[in-house]
Amino acid sequence: MSKFGKHLRPFWHLEPDGTFLNHGSFGACPKEVLAAQSSWRETMERQPDQFFRRTVSPLNHNNMLRQSAGRLAQFMGTTGSHLAFVSNPTEAVNTVLRSLHLKSGDEILVLDCVYNAVRLSVEEKCCEAGARIVKVDLPIPLQANDVVGRIAEAAGPNTRLAIIDHIASAPAIVFPVVEITKALQAKGVKVLIDGAHALGQLDLNLPAIGAEWYTATAHKWFYSPKGSAFLYARDDEASQLRPLSVSHYYHDPFPLCFDYVGTRDVSAFLTVPFALDFIERLGATDIRNYLDQVSRAGVPLMAEIDAIPIAPDSMFAAMRAYHLPQKREATPDDAQELINGIWDQHRIQIAASAYQGKLLVRLSAQIYVEPSDIKHFVDTIASVGWPGR
Repeated sequence: MSKFGKHLRPFWHLEPDGTFLNHGSFGACPKEVLAAQSSWRETMERQPDQFFRRTVSPLNHNNMLRQSAGRLAQFMGTTGSHLAFVSNPTEAVNTVLRSLHLKSGDEILVLDCVYNAVRLSVEEKCCEAGARIVKVDLPIPLQANDVVGRIAEAAGPNTRLAIIDHIASAPAIVFPVVEITKALQAKGVKVLIDGAHALGQLDLNLPAIGAEWYTATAHKWFYSPKGSAFLYARDDEASQLRPLSVSHYYHDPFPLCFDYVGTRDVSAFLTVPFALDFIERLGATDIRNYLDQVSRAGVPLMAEIDAIPIAPDSMFAAMRAYHLPQKREATPDDAQELINGIWDQHRIQIAASAYQGKLLVRLSAQIYVEPSDIKHFVDTIASVGWPGR
């Protein structure tokens, strides 16, 4: 029996009659990690005073949140002093945006595939400051050797910040963030990497990437509970960061000021080491290799319905986006009709989007997925069709 595959499905609470090919949107937390979270919640409720006043208090510089952050940081080649826990990357992006002192005429650069919540956050910041947002068009099918130059050329003398996806959400493309960061910083532009999907999909070394800031979720590909994410900051930028909510420890140094932002459930943060235990027991490298193999195996299967990947093989990891051919331009309603119809009628969960006028379907590999799951999707959609086919 293979180390990975459908026999691991009982590790999750996933509905037994479903075929799950969209781990990317919200993740799925293993039962044993959820049990660890429940244990932390019970600890909190057995003695709330001691839990908040000592166990997770910033007054204790080695509190349990700091220990959890240290374990996660080591996995990514850094130290806990560079890592603050946040609920999601949207919170992290807004934290960085608030630390910037923009003036009229300044620019923030994003990619045209920027996550919608990030786009809205940037637009709000620019509106407040009289700055403007610059979007870099990356037409698909995308060519790997074209990306760095397009992004660097779009940065001008007034560009103060670039927010770059590590793995873009809708198109699932892995961007060469080390090269992009170097090119932008050479032009005096600070860089925030939105790595929402990267932790668990890629082998991360945050200092080697070189960006001023990096954020990612732990609840997607890292198997942690929902509401667990982090914000990484280089030493030269950390002192400017403060949590979005002003609370008791607001003036403490980064990252301690993020550890206690009022009374909240921090059990998801404290459970991160248990998710890491789960990963290390199975082997982080083995997991990534298996996800890559399953993702690649989908290419010839999707070709049976004339669906082609939107970028070269080297620009994908555990997720892969395909262009479903249509007789007309795609609409957001097409994507929702496809997502809902294929689940409601056939119990197959996928992600889809209307992107640059094309209908994209995004398939996620996972250690409980086998190529036969993708084959099941292909056979089903070949039979029932899709909007605009």
